[in-house]
Formats: sequence, C-alpha cells, structure tokens
Amino acid sequence: LLAASLTYINMVIKGELTNVGMAVEFNDHSAAAWVALDKGWFKEEGLNVSKLVVFRTGLELATAMAKGDIPVAWVCTSPAILIYSRGTPIKILAMTHLHGYAIVARPEISDVRELSGKVVASSGPGSPAWLLLKMVIDMYNLSDVEIKKMPPFMSLNALLTGQIDAASLPEHYVSLAESKGMRVLIRSQDIWPNMPGSALVVREDFLKGHPDIVLKLIKVTVKSTKYINEDLNESARIVAKRLNVPYDVMLKSMKNLRYTYVIDMDEIQKLINLLVKYGVIDEGVKAEDIVDLTYLKKVLGEAD
Repeated sequence: LLAASLTYINMVIKGELTNVGMAVEFNDHSAAAWVALDKGWFKEEGLNVSKLVVFRTGLELATAMAKGDIPVAWVCTSPAILIYSRGTPIKILAMTHLHGYAIVARPEISDVRELSGKVVASSGPGSPAWLLLKMVIDMYNLSDVEIKKMPPFMSLNALLTGQIDAASLPEHYVSLAESKGMRVLIRSQDIWPNMPGSALVVREDFLKGHPDIVLKLIKVTVKSTKYINEDLNESARIVAKRLNVPYDVMLKSMKNLRYTYVIDMDEIQKLINLLVKYGVIDEGVKAEDIVDLTYLKKVLGEAD
C-alpha cells in the first residue's frame, strides 16, 4: 500500500464530479477518511477520490507533502508542524482525533520505570510516538534508554519476536500488540490529557486555488467524525475492513482515541513548544501561523 512514487495531484473537472487526490495514514487515526470513503460521502459532495495514497507513518506522508506530491492529507499534527517549520506552505484546517499513542512492552516488563537501560523502538524524531517517548523519559527520569528508529509495523514485529524491549506506537498497532500478549505501560492521555493527534492538512497553493473543494473536504470530515462518535461499532467494522485488522482489536483501538474536528490552539502551541524543546524544530513557529480556522468555522456556521 505504500506508494513507490507520487506525482502532484492536478484537479480535473469531469461532469458533476471533481477529481481529487489525497493521502491518509494506514491506521485508525484516519478513521474519518476511511468511513467517509466507505459511505460515499465524498461523492455526495461532488468529489471523486481519484487517487488515494496510503502511508505507513505520518513522517513519510509529511515528507511527500513537503515535496509537493500531496496537496491534501489526513496526517499526524507534529510531522505537519515539522515540515511547516522547514518551509513547506501548509495549513491545518481541522483535527481528526486526540490521543492514540502508547508505549507497549514485553509482558515481563510491568512498569514504565523499568525501561531504563532498555531498547525502545519508535518512529523518527518529530513523530507523536517519538515525542511521547521523550516526554516519558523526562517525566520518569529514565536513563540509558536506547531509541531504535523503526516504523510501527516493524516495531510491532521486533517487539513480538523479542528483538526489542518496548515500542512507542500509534494505534491501531498498540491494540494489535496488546492482542498478542504485549503490555501497555502508558498511554498518551495518561500524561497529556488533550494531546493533539491527526488533522486535515492542505498545501496553501491548493487552499488558495480550490477553496470550494477545501470546504467540501472539511464538511465531509465533520460529518464522518460525528458519525464515528454516534456509531463507534459500525465505524470500527468499516475501518477494520479497510485495514484488514480483526474487528474486536479495531473497536478496542478506536475507543482509545477521542475523535474530534475541533482545534485547540493552546494545545497546538504546546505541541510546537515541545518540538522546540526536543530540538526537532527551531523557535518562532506560532499556532496561529499554521492553523487556519476560517474554513472550519464556515462549515460549522460560526463565521462572522
């Protein structure tokens, strides 16, 4: 499912449908997109998803956006902030969830304090899983933790085969690991009650050129997010089918996320400040520079 090569998506008008390409992460953080695709809600808004590119990590997806390959994406917020800080013109327009990250260990490890001197896998610097791990190391004064850079699916395999002691993972990989007998030591909500998860992100050139399409994308995101909260069971069935994950695992996983389209500017700024603290980005990035609430407010009927 990981695209080997990408080309920038051009908008083509054909009949009553507008072709649009977008990218999502291969996990339940993008549940709003998976549900909307399954329900046909993009087409109801006159949008035909002509190309869907799936990435294993938010960092990979964000890199594709930085290259100009992807104009529209459902991606973890911290990688989006990372590429913005490095000059990629993007805007965060709506959240898709909060939480969805945890540190999982071999079953014989029962407490997060036991991770001192251990090998812990995580996706790369700037990813939410990496950020969670860094916060936990600081909070619990852990020492000599060897962080091994691995994407989630490789981290899961390494954990199950005893190659590492623990892994900082996004859902649904957390629940998959737990279903295989691994132990969840700590979740993101345990130390950060409102940790931003993923968001709907677009490149600024796309936003300026196609504001009508962006409004439709946000409208679908809001509708789908509301549906997930109203019928989590059916939503979990849809996402489980899309990701080829057992339904019971997916349902448990999705219960660990708070699906919301609301953007909390203070929490986004806190995320930015933590990325600065850990040396991932330079100082100077402000939440109001990367977040544009105008379109979400229009969709919600709150615009002045």
